[in-house]
Amino acid sequence: MNVSRLQRSEYIGFISAAVLLLAMFLPWFATSEGSNGRINGAAGSFNAWDTFAVLDFLLAAACSAPFILAWIVTRGHDLSWRPGEVTMIVGMTAFVLILLNGIVLGRPGEPDSEISLRFGYFVAMLGALGLCLSGVLRQASGVRTRRPPGTF
Repeated sequence: MNVSRLQRSEYIGFISAAVLLLAMFLPWFATSEGSNGRINGAAGSFNAWDTFAVLDFLLAAACSAPFILAWIVTRGHDLSWRPGEVTMIVGMTAFVLILLNGIVLGRPGEPDSEISLRFGYFVAMLGALGLCLSGVLRQASGVRTRRPPGTF
């Protein structure tokens, strides 16, 4: 293991994963006072663990991507893809899943209820974007050499 192979992009990924994981414990959604809005049959403020059944585990798994990338980089494994591409895709996927489950497809809970977004939702989006950015920076730093025509 050669830790000196780690670049700034891996450290950005570590911080972004920590931000995303921390954001899952912050309030994402809240029902307004005196309304009939309910999430999973209850009213109040809800984090990702209280709200979702599967998405919370997917986002927690996404937090492992930069650490797996760092393991691959420090061990010097040969890959058929650029290091960072999978982390970039995981970050994009996490961002889209968060965006879909709060803005595009609507907020969780009963239809036509007054449920608002809280700051944890936006912090989670920032963490997912950071994961994507760390993957983009890492894969952009690896230069692919061109092969002559007709070779594999």
